[in-house]
Amino acid sequence: MTKSKPLIEIGIIIAGLLDEVDERATHFATKTSKEYLQEHFPDFDFNLFIVRRPELVDASVVQPSVLLQQAVKERDSRHWDYSLVLTAADLASYYTPHCLAALSRPLDAAVLSFSLIDPVAFGETTDEATRVRRVAHRLSRLMLHSLSHLSGLNSSDDLTNLMSHPDDADRLDAMDSLTEKQIEQQRISLSEVADQRLEETNADGLRMGVPAFAMRAGWINRREIIEAIAAARPWQFPRRLSGLTLASVSTVVVLLMTAEAWDLALAQTWSSLALLTAAAWLLTTGYVIIRQQLLLNHGHRPSEQTIVTMASANGIVLIGMIVMWLCLLLIGTTISSSLFGATLIKSWAASSELSAGEVGFVLKLRMCILSSSLGLLIGALGASFESQHYFRHIIFVDEEV
Repeated sequence: MTKSKPLIEIGIIIAGLLDEVDERATHFATKTSKEYLQEHFPDFDFNLFIVRRPELVDASVVQPSVLLQQAVKERDSRHWDYSLVLTAADLASYYTPHCLAALSRPLDAAVLSFSLIDPVAFGETTDEATRVRRVAHRLSRLMLHSLSHLSGLNSSDDLTNLMSHPDDADRLDAMDSLTEKQIEQQRISLSEVADQRLEETNADGLRMGVPAFAMRAGWINRREIIEAIAAARPWQFPRRLSGLTLASVSTVVVLLMTAEAWDLALAQTWSSLALLTAAAWLLTTGYVIIRQQLLLNHGHRPSEQTIVTMASANGIVLIGMIVMWLCLLLIGTTISSSLFGATLIKSWAASSELSAGEVGFVLKLRMCILSSSLGLLIGALGASFESQHYFRHIIFVDEEV
């Protein structure tokens, strides 16, 4: 008896309405992508499903985060491994001047747009058959690039490589191959994806409580979670989240100029400052996740994929908050070392009974830790005023093509 191959299921969600050219191109691109995957990964079977959701898009420009939410909902309910959303609308972009596709490793999903890959959009004159062929080829390149990215492959500088980062639609035409190393890396990733999900095994998934299930699923998928966190680049939070940065830095500066704050800081023990710091990291992470509704919970028992998504989101925000805190600490130590002399600090911290000679960098560091932690807590309020679409884009979209 022939052993069945591991199965990879990929959902293709058509959001909104497509014209005749895009409809035909979708079918050709789906067929081409499946043939490519079967040829390069013969150890697997690939099923690609097309689902139509015309009600999802009714505008000329759409937020990728909205469609990614729908992609996750469909992925979880239909037990797909990956989900791709296709739309004729333009995608709102935040990292690049234009956006052909928005890719999300934390969600195992991507949103692809027809608007910038159609030659007619750039004033080219061509017959319908040629137009369909070119749109289908470009769409298949985007689909294969997206699946490779979701499998953990990094970008390539080779313009003929599928992991090249195209500056425009014309660059998609040359993208047609992966190196042997990339193919092997993707094969390993697909092997992990094709494994039976934890919730599908009677021995483990059905008998576990939710906390035990979450810990087991997180441990099994720890590499995927780490890669998703790294792909989101949370160390760029201070630059990307201006509301958080402005509120936090302002708080630190005000506290450094306040005598009572110095008096309070120098009265704290190192253990109390460590506890305050840890509390600030965790509280701001929890507040931002709840305020921006990042958990994407659909009201049913979490699946293994849902746990990976939630763990990735928590990790991205937590590391982003820690990076923000470190930036505040650096700003605070720079200002306190440059502007505040020992005599001034001694006069402000009246209750500590310090002499000017005892005021050094270590005591200033206490103040900087206190002000950084309080600044982060207040800064989280600033982050809550960021657009929810923008914040979700920052957290979940790790590449705009």
